Amino acid sequence: MPQFNSEQITADELNSCCADFKELEKRGTFYDMALKLIEKGFETEAFFLILATWNFATFRYAMKDFDIKGFKQTIENECNPVFEKLKGQKLETANFDLLKGDIVSLYNILSAIKGVKYTGASKLMHLKNPNLFVMWDGYIKKRYGFGNGTAQDYVEFLKKMQSKFGQVNWQGTGRTLAKAIDEYNYTTITLPELEKQRQNRKRK
Repeated sequence: MPQFNSEQITADELNSCCADFKELEKRGTFYDMALKLIEKGFETEAFFLILATWNFATFRYAMKDFDIKGFKQTIENECNPVFEKLKGQKLETANFDLLKGDIVSLYNILSAIKGVKYTGASKLMHLKNPNLFVMWDGYIKKRYGFGNGTAQDYVEFLKKMQSKFGQVNWQGTGRTLAKAIDEYNYTTITLPELEKQRQNRKRK
């Protein structure tokens, strides 16, 4: 599994990690399914698919009494107007200082929902704007120095991703740069950490 230490990453390195992701992570197909649901107007279904597959560790504790109606109202009334303001924004060119207020608002609304929380918030935001938002998880947050997972942390994380990857001439088929970054982070950070945990459990 590749590990890259340079401050700025090349398109070849990103492509390599995306190829590894496709081979190693079979849940990747759920992401494609969720995007298609979004395109067809099945937003709530897309969100639940991602939460139930890529945010299951958190979502499983909320499934029994999850307020679906309240969730839909929150998305439609509170989140979608903000998403609409951010439509067309891309990681490569975004001015995060100007967008900070909207990003913080979305992140705080979503991360406060039981079953979504911090990791889930980044995933739902990405689904709504795959060009702007980069997903994260606990391992990725910690590696980049944003262990608290606050809305401010997430804005700073996006700035860091822009600085590290924003100059890549990305032509990856079927993946935005923001998604390619997620696959890079997942294969170089999350998967090695999960493997460490598995090895530690074997030793006990």
